[in-house]
Amino acid sequence: MHSSPGPRLLAPVLILGLLGSAPPARAADAKRTENAALKAAAALYEGIRAETLANGLRVYLKPVPGSPVVTTMVAYKVGSADENLDATGLSHYLEHLMFKGTDKIMPGDIDRLTLRNGGANNAYTSEDMTVYHFDFAADRWPVALEVEAERMRNLRIDAKHEFQQEKGAVINELARNEDEPWDLEGKAILPLLFGAAAPYGHPVIGERDHVKAANAEVIKAHYDTWYHPNNASLVIVGGFDADEAMKLVKKHFGAIPAGKLPERKPLPKAETKRPARLEMESKFDAPRLLMGFNTVRITDPDDPVLDVLQSLLTGGRTGRLYKKMVEGDEVATSVSASSSTGRYPGWFGVQVELLPDKDRAAVENVVLKEIKRLQDEPPADAEVRRAQQSVLADAVFGRESVHGLADSIARGVTSADLDWVKGYLPRVMAVTPKDVQRVAAKYLAADSRAVVWSVPKKKGAGARGPAPQRTLGRNRAADGPAGGFTLKDTKRVVLPNGLTLLLHENRRLPIFVAEANVRRVVLHESEDKAGVSVLAGNLLQEGTAKHAGPQIAELIEDVGGALALSSSGGSVKVLSSDRRLGLGLLLECLTEPTFPKEAFTREKTRLLTTIEYNEQQPENRALTLYRELAYGKHPFGRPLFGKRKAIEALTPDDCRAFHKKVFVPNNTVVALAGDFDAKAIVAEVAELTAKWEKAELAKPETPAVAMPKEFASKIVSMPQATQLHFYMGHAGVRRDTPDYYKLLVMDYVLGTGPGFTDRLSARLRDRQGLAYTVSANISSSATEEPGLFTCYIGTDPENFAKVKEQFLEELNRIRDEKPTDKEVEDAKQYLLYNLPFRFTTNDRVAGQMLYVERNGLGFDYVEDQIKGIKAVTSADVQAAAKKYLDPAHMVLVAAGPVDAEGKPLQKTPAPKK
Repeated sequence: MHSSPGPRLLAPVLILGLLGSAPPARAADAKRTENAALKAAAALYEGIRAETLANGLRVYLKPVPGSPVVTTMVAYKVGSADENLDATGLSHYLEHLMFKGTDKIMPGDIDRLTLRNGGANNAYTSEDMTVYHFDFAADRWPVALEVEAERMRNLRIDAKHEFQQEKGAVINELARNEDEPWDLEGKAILPLLFGAAAPYGHPVIGERDHVKAANAEVIKAHYDTWYHPNNASLVIVGGFDADEAMKLVKKHFGAIPAGKLPERKPLPKAETKRPARLEMESKFDAPRLLMGFNTVRITDPDDPVLDVLQSLLTGGRTGRLYKKMVEGDEVATSVSASSSTGRYPGWFGVQVELLPDKDRAAVENVVLKEIKRLQDEPPADAEVRRAQQSVLADAVFGRESVHGLADSIARGVTSADLDWVKGYLPRVMAVTPKDVQRVAAKYLAADSRAVVWSVPKKKGAGARGPAPQRTLGRNRAADGPAGGFTLKDTKRVVLPNGLTLLLHENRRLPIFVAEANVRRVVLHESEDKAGVSVLAGNLLQEGTAKHAGPQIAELIEDVGGALALSSSGGSVKVLSSDRRLGLGLLLECLTEPTFPKEAFTREKTRLLTTIEYNEQQPENRALTLYRELAYGKHPFGRPLFGKRKAIEALTPDDCRAFHKKVFVPNNTVVALAGDFDAKAIVAEVAELTAKWEKAELAKPETPAVAMPKEFASKIVSMPQATQLHFYMGHAGVRRDTPDYYKLLVMDYVLGTGPGFTDRLSARLRDRQGLAYTVSANISSSATEEPGLFTCYIGTDPENFAKVKEQFLEELNRIRDEKPTDKEVEDAKQYLLYNLPFRFTTNDRVAGQMLYVERNGLGFDYVEDQIKGIKAVTSADVQAAAKKYLDPAHMVLVAAGPVDAEGKPLQKTPAPKK
């Protein structure tokens, strides 16, 4: 919450790719798709009203007729690049403090206001900007303007406004990041690329010592320097009237005086040695390579070429580096690339995670050779077209929600201007193969690289980040409480083979989404083959009776679509002009996988390394053990990715047998949302699945999930960890419990909600600064199987006893005392007025339809939920807490740098170099 996105390259995402080219027969289809996408992209920015107030505030209004929600964003043109080198992290720390208030707004008021109006608030800091945003229902959004205008010049930074407590939260955020792969590598490469004195030479979150030493006077001076209307842009997107909105903007912001802004920091003439190299010790077992090259500003004509180049190298299974390193030489578990540009010249990065025992020098050489191949010979037209289509379609999909659209405008006008925003995608589509060759030669020369290697202390098995749902293509929140949205017009059709279709038409944008859910997959998995469902799911797109895996990748990436398959089914998202292709590929992968031997061996190795990774990461280690102890013999108690011994023994025939048994039409539901005709698509699905035969499949009987007989604790000592991760809880409820809405409201009083409005967040996070993240919840895990009541916090290791004591105090308090009527009413208001955000994209609508079907809720679910929430009283919340929460019979698991008693380990100082 209220945090920096961190270095933009370094999210631990698995990027897949395999080189191929579209055959000439598909050229006409590709051109049609390109034209449709460009038309849709252009329509996104039509009708933006831009106006600059007398005080310099730039205002951008984009009404979206019929939208039940409105997003407001205030983007200040100040980030980590504007900080002094002896006080880094100020912009990010200030971002947190902007939620602490003014003379009129006290700590917690902004979050409570958001809660009562059913909205969401947050912020992020980057190198060049700090952006604050609110999402509200269309009849409640103006309250956001009042807050933004008040804190633009009236922020108070002092003890009364919890300056010191928030420092603890920022430091905990920093520590949490350092327990994730790629965080330390990303910080290490910045001074190599830019020089330590350059604007981009230090991390956005700042140096730990600087954050600890920050005082109120220094941060207030930073605020007074940069937070003025003439250094900000206000963006409003969604369901509103532009004339009325502009009147409100002028009312709230018009009288705020402009400020005198200082000159921006110049680029120092740093003497950076090239090639530059740094080797560092890793806390994980997988060696990791991060290679970077200096590039251009965001407004440079070569910026869109770099984006196409990135997509060509690693933008999906057709990416060149994936073909060579993951499927070809099989030296890496993952490879990805990113182009990061901004107000100052940025950088292009490549990151690779190695398999066990692979030669590091050889891996680095492979990356350089693939780049050299691009420099020596321009890529094929079809290859560039595929990369362009990926960038283009990703832009359309990413701006489907009003929040995504607002963010694209805010980032664009802060880094460049509105003309740049509107012209970016046409510039992408104008890139030629010769442009790609020229830019690769100009910026990615081998002797200009900066390299960081993180190397395990001891030789061990390779590890990688948690395996995401496998995705081909790119890696991808009013009338009445629900904004007038209802699921009552959902069409439900059951085909003769038992396949259930759920259909919701939405013609606003030319986007089509299909999501298939195969029911109770994990429950059908036997103990001795734990992990077969995950492995089989990962193999669904690796080859079918009609297409090899690389062909599937080419087909979907040629149209810029996203096709994802997993153990629970799959999804596809394409422009509506490519609906038949996307839907056909999804159903083909679900029904006709061949589980080829070569792909099986590769995916099995990757799954085993994922398990290894989870055992090394304290949060995952604690969660796995907690679920095992809380669920007991229930299948949900098994590790999420399966058991090592079971996976090691699996064969392709095991995957085939599991698929044949479980992936049957009468056990599958497909939700379709977007731009289509329902009657036509039912006929289309019936045709595509005509040979998919139903089979008998009884619902498995599962053991009960019981409370522990007494309070039980298990502490895992992990000396290399930075933060302590703490889970505590016990058996929960099924979704069909009559008390569900009472428990839902209870969650939002106790430990769930926007900002820090719930009791646990307000106490442990907001007032004491003990954590960056704290929560407690029983309702979200409730399905047709029992969920868990789970408390979580990530904190400093010395806080173990304190957070345990305070969790238990709050659990007993909500059982022993009725919450106030105000607490309950605030939680209910949030739940009621937040409903529209479940339906802001076709993906979300499809997800809600599947949720309703899976839990047997009926398609008057929205109306039932409104009635159920409205009926909850304070007495109901206390009674539900007393009935379902039992602090004396819980499982507690903690993992981190603590001993068996939960006391912090003494860190051994690192030797001086």
